[in-house]
Amino acid sequence: MQSKRIEQLRKRLFDIQPEICSERCVIFTDVMKKTEGDHISLRRAKAFFEVLNKISIYVNPEELIVGNMAKRPKASPIFPEYSTEWLKNELNGVPFPLDKRPGDRFYCSDEVKKQILDSLCYWEGKSLYETLRKKLPDRINQAWDANVIDDTWVSAAGLGNIVPDYGEIIRLGLRDVIKRTEAEIERLNSQGCRDEKRLAFLQSILIGNKAVINFAHRYADECERQSKLDDISSDRKRELQNLADVCRNVPENPARNFYEAIQATFIVLVAVHLESNGHAFSLGRFDQYTYPLYKQDIDSGLLTREFALELVEAFFIKCNELNKLRSWPDSEFFLGYQMFINIAVGGSTAEGADAVNTVSELCVEACEDLKLFTPSVSVKWFDGTNDDFMLKALNAMEKHQGGQPAFYNDNCFERVLENLGIAKEDRYNWVPTGCIEASIPGKWDFAAKGPWLNVEKVLDIVLNNGTDPRTGYHFFDMEKKIEDYTSAEELFITYKKALRYFIDLQVETEKINDELHIEKDINAFRSSLIHDCIERGLDLVEGGSIYSVDGGPTAGTISAGDALAAVNDIVFMKKLITMEQLIHALRTDYADDTTVPTGADIRAMLLNKAPKFGNDNEKADKWVVAIEDFIGSTYRYECKSSKHGKGPIPCCYSYSQSPVSGNIAFGKSIGATPDGRKAGDPVNNGISPANGAEKNGITAACNSVMKLPSIWFQKGAIFNVRLAKSVLSTEANKKKLIATIKVLFKNYGEQIQFNVVDNTLLKKAMKTPDAYKDLMVRVSGYSALFVSLSKDCQMDIINRTELAL
Repeated sequence: MQSKRIEQLRKRLFDIQPEICSERCVIFTDVMKKTEGDHISLRRAKAFFEVLNKISIYVNPEELIVGNMAKRPKASPIFPEYSTEWLKNELNGVPFPLDKRPGDRFYCSDEVKKQILDSLCYWEGKSLYETLRKKLPDRINQAWDANVIDDTWVSAAGLGNIVPDYGEIIRLGLRDVIKRTEAEIERLNSQGCRDEKRLAFLQSILIGNKAVINFAHRYADECERQSKLDDISSDRKRELQNLADVCRNVPENPARNFYEAIQATFIVLVAVHLESNGHAFSLGRFDQYTYPLYKQDIDSGLLTREFALELVEAFFIKCNELNKLRSWPDSEFFLGYQMFINIAVGGSTAEGADAVNTVSELCVEACEDLKLFTPSVSVKWFDGTNDDFMLKALNAMEKHQGGQPAFYNDNCFERVLENLGIAKEDRYNWVPTGCIEASIPGKWDFAAKGPWLNVEKVLDIVLNNGTDPRTGYHFFDMEKKIEDYTSAEELFITYKKALRYFIDLQVETEKINDELHIEKDINAFRSSLIHDCIERGLDLVEGGSIYSVDGGPTAGTISAGDALAAVNDIVFMKKLITMEQLIHALRTDYADDTTVPTGADIRAMLLNKAPKFGNDNEKADKWVVAIEDFIGSTYRYECKSSKHGKGPIPCCYSYSQSPVSGNIAFGKSIGATPDGRKAGDPVNNGISPANGAEKNGITAACNSVMKLPSIWFQKGAIFNVRLAKSVLSTEANKKKLIATIKVLFKNYGEQIQFNVVDNTLLKKAMKTPDAYKDLMVRVSGYSALFVSLSKDCQMDIINRTELAL
């Protein structure tokens, strides 16, 4: 039950239109002009200090938690150092005016537009993305333009998917980071160190941490100012005076209470976003690091459970005020105004006991009560997780409707991390970052980083003899024409060679991208919150962390497996059509009605007579498993990142099947495929069966998923399940669903999440969006407001199969 305050804050959140703010862009650019010649770490640190010192801050009525990235809630700051061309184009209405986009619309005044465009002049020829595209060899740029790989998300924007050790920040404060850094500088100076780059980086850490402390003090000053206004009530005066005291203490010093723990966490979250524009800076095990102060305050009588819930809900609402403008092409991969802030609850303690506590319950209650899309609440399950907590989470998920909380399997992720060489004492403490990627708080660099891979697009190119039919680019020669292949096994051998070709391009791309981030994008504050950056004197992108694994998202593996299964079954086993007939049907998008059988007849065979993943049918599942094993093992054992040998471990790549909304964006560039897809249609999402493929219910779908080699999935594998509302209609049904989840997890299924919104409601929302502004759905590894999504994304959700138990 929301308090009156929370009800007002939530309503105000939905009444605000997303817009663009120029302040960060103008301030940052001005400092970068003045500091040319300094080390890049110092230049960015000085600019970071000035941004935090000069951007507008606000403390809105009734707020309990403070911090902002832009002049108004839900406004996006601009980061011109990463990319300029798309900014110029979109500010001038190409391909759409920002407020007329198909999804993720932003509003921009003429004054703000002018300020940004004036600042962009300085960045001509300097921005990271444009420099990267010029530096890449032709074969990579062609693969990028053909939509086989794509590294926009970590070149036209900063690197993210990081989890600072918030527990350490709360226990020790940023003053401890400053103290450790000063000691390291003193140690190096005493040894006569002349490594100017290293010393500059450490000085940048000092500047960055002092910037954040000063930022918090600005809010303290503002709270004190407002508390002295004549029209402030006595209750609000006391709140503002208390909040001023909170911000004066944290994050500089150790948090003294639960309130300060939450405020310290949020101000650091805001700061790391403002420093580098990376998304998916996540909150880690919030329930574990805040609970000691919660218990202290409850035991001493200084806190009630009711006010604690109000604080958590105020914190959740503030997280939804953070926003990020992406180019429209990049937005198609990340629809829903997403920052991908994940928060983990539950799991186990270091001793193997159930870690669920009252703060865990408060987070689930806030999720149910607020029905917001961020932070994405993730329940960590292990063998000792109490069914009562699982039932509480399912009840919340039923009310939320948009797939929160989602459920994650400790047993599976710990097995994955063991395979990667992660220390035993760290594995239990893993957290999902962004959508689903596994990270160790305070010890891992970027839980996801690297070019996307369009898995079914690679098959499309093979089926066109090594050439992309859309762009005409020829990538590799094949030993014979595709029509002359005589078995699916023979086709699979060629497909694996093609996959390896593009995987190698992914790795080469990311090494060049890393070089440019080292040259242009050192971020000392965020690095200082991850061990062992201070001790090594290295930024995260240089190899400062303890653990590091690269790997970008992929899309369409399940669809590709279905395609191979269809070729094997329809062409080579049942011999219903020839390979030549299949290829002609694909190249004409099943539209040729002059052939026998017609294109439409062939498509019907492929859709209805060929086996499909998600039905516990080995004839389909074995092909998916084969593709997954090949990609996963290749990433793990044959691909090394640029940080290999520089300190972190294991510095390999890992398999990500967390495509966000990229399954739709990637599908647009893929021709018709043997799984029955028409050209331009979406591919499957994550490891979820293709839309319409599931015919035998949730148990069969889970049985297919349990066959997958999840040992390779450190970057995560999204399993979307759309449930009929009747599944959650009784407590008995919910207990059956919990039993299904447990069977999946005991067989190393990695994750599962549920949508429970029916199509009637979704279609009404498409027709009258203003009446459904807060309708929530699960898109991929995240939730989003349904009406903020593009029509293509909305239809992809509507077309998912609704399953019963």
